[in-house]
Order: sequence, then C-alpha cells, then structure tokens
Amino acid sequence: MKKSAVVFLIVGLLITFSCNKKKSSQKQIESTLQDNTQNNSSHEVPKITEESVIKFSEDTYDFKDIKKGEKVTHIFKFTNIGKRPLLISEVRPSCGCTTPKYTKEPVYPGKKGEVTVTFDSSNFEGEVVKIIAISGNFETKLIKFQAKVN
Repeated sequence: MKKSAVVFLIVGLLITFSCNKKKSSQKQIESTLQDNTQNNSSHEVPKITEESVIKFSEDTYDFKDIKKGEKVTHIFKFTNIGKRPLLISEVRPSCGCTTPKYTKEPVYPGKKGEVTVTFDSSNFEGEVVKIIAISGNFETKLIKFQAKVN
C-alpha cells in the first residue's frame, strides 16, 4: 500500500514539473518572437498556435561507414508549412555524443531553417542509431541518424 502511494506521489510530481517546463518554454517562445518582431517592425507579433507546422525534407540520415573517433556532421533542412511563424525552443539529442545547432530566429510560413547535428564516434563501435527531439511552438518532431563505426 505504501509503495502505491509513493509511486502516485512521484508520478504526480513528474507531471507537475513537466507542465511547468512547457509553460516557461511557451513564455520564452512568445518573448523571443515578440523581441524579434520589435526589431523588424514590418511584421506583426505572431501568436503561438497549432498552426505552426515544421516539415523536414528528410527525417533520417545514414552516415554509412565511419572510423572510430571521427566527427561527422549532417544538416537536416526544414520548411514551415504552417500559417504562423515557428520557433524552435529546444533540440535534444539522445546523448552527449551529438551536438546540435539550429535556426534560432522565427521561421515564417514558407521559409526554411536548419538543424545541424555533429556526431562524435569516439565511444562507439558497430551499428549506432541516435534520435534527436525538436520542440517549439509546433508538434514535437523526431529526427534520427545512423552510422556503422569501424
């Protein structure tokens, strides 16, 4: 019985903290969009809606054979196919072996942006698959890459 109470308490805390993070992330996106818009007065302040849609030209990439210790980079290109500007708030790789860089400015409808990932193969051998989560004022997207480290 006590174990059930502890499990419910932990689950409740996790839900509470994850909701708070999303709210602060939404506020950060709104603030960044507003700051960027004030710097460029020809655009109205965009609102965060589900109408921002990110579409990657490819969501999977194969580095094929690479040597252990080699650092390899790939650029995932995307387009905003929605009706509102989109803003990436976080690019989260599945481990520290992958370093992401991404378009930090709002991407207006019809415009393009990039997520660049660099993979350090120093600690790997054999088949490797890594996943990167991209979050913002749109539905979270997953991209992945794979490699065979020799």
